[in-house]
Amino acid sequence: MSQKELEPAGAGISYNDRVCSRCMGHRALCGITPCPLLMRAKALTDIENAVSGLDLSGSSPPSVFVGSHGYPKVLAGPLVPPIHGRETSLMERPDLWLNKSLDEILTLRFSLVRTKKPIPVDAAVEPPRLLHETQTMALSETPLESEAELIKRPSFTSIFSQRTLPIGPSAPLQLFKLSDNPAVPKPVDKVTSDTDLKATSGVMNLFEEGINQQHISRLLSIGLLGEKKQRKLVPTEWSITATDDIIGKELHKKVLRYKWINDYHVYADYALGNKVIALFVPSAWQFEALECWLGPPNPPVLSDYEWHKGRKKYASNVVGAYYATRLPVLEQLDEMKRQAGALIFMEVNPKKWVPLGVWRFREIARRAFSKGGRHFSNLEESLDLISYLLEEPLERYLESSDLYNEYTSQKQLTEFL
Repeated sequence: MSQKELEPAGAGISYNDRVCSRCMGHRALCGITPCPLLMRAKALTDIENAVSGLDLSGSSPPSVFVGSHGYPKVLAGPLVPPIHGRETSLMERPDLWLNKSLDEILTLRFSLVRTKKPIPVDAAVEPPRLLHETQTMALSETPLESEAELIKRPSFTSIFSQRTLPIGPSAPLQLFKLSDNPAVPKPVDKVTSDTDLKATSGVMNLFEEGINQQHISRLLSIGLLGEKKQRKLVPTEWSITATDDIIGKELHKKVLRYKWINDYHVYADYALGNKVIALFVPSAWQFEALECWLGPPNPPVLSDYEWHKGRKKYASNVVGAYYATRLPVLEQLDEMKRQAGALIFMEVNPKKWVPLGVWRFREIARRAFSKGGRHFSNLEESLDLISYLLEEPLERYLESSDLYNEYTSQKQLTEFL
């Protein structure tokens, strides 16, 4: 495994720093007018001209979006492209995007029109017609023909978020209806129909039945999981991390019952300007995510961690990427039927990056594990490989790591023999 093996062919789009993730394409934080990302969105899709008048029809992937602004009354609605056909399903499958270019991904997502209407989050208990139609669409695993009547023509405003997928132009929604019936998997029908089942149990049941994680997050977001009187709309960005966290906590309980690994494992992969390297060490469960944005000299290394029993507070430094990488680590250990400490190194190259959501860390980590890793008999050899793969000096990561400092300071049993 070499540095060149981690680098994909073609660099994609080039931008300069992390300001895009805070600006979301509409706050002009970089001082460049007009926003280059909004101009790129308009250049990649002729979406504003593709919607004639106020009528919109197309095959939704299916996809929904629930905003967080104004909570507990939020803007929610289906995402509909002015395109027909089952190929639109790829617009909602980030797990299939790692080999695509940034322009290809942005073209897919910018083709979706976000329709929106103010809805109280507790309306999920007794959904009005528009919400009921949106919920019915969310049940499907295949694209659905749909029609929307808009109040205004779609326009590009905020297109990026730190945790969610990019979004195309948005428009206030008047009416929405489906033109065909949803293809609902049996596990989805069973779980969403069970109004006595808690949301956490519903998420795990769907995960264990092999339902795509994007589908699970969609059901949670649009208020189709949980006990009947407790069902609520959940902002999309919250539902993504909640799904990662719920599944991760359940897998954590299983991993704690397994025996420790006997050696050191290193897994690595790269895609879309993001590098993920995982180090497994022989120990009880402990986890730390270290994230570094390359660019300026000595960039800060962000860190969040947990010990054997997990963490209760939100990972406020690494935020959604913490949960998005912890989940595939626990999936891998569960598959191995082993327990270990895990240290995740994440590097983001701003010159090859635009905000795509935390899914990229999850899927890069999963692909790294699927490719297999390198095993070493001692920590020093594993760190030598990691140092070779990282852009930033390894020492800067280790200085910021609570897990590494604790692990290397512990006395091993063999030292007393």
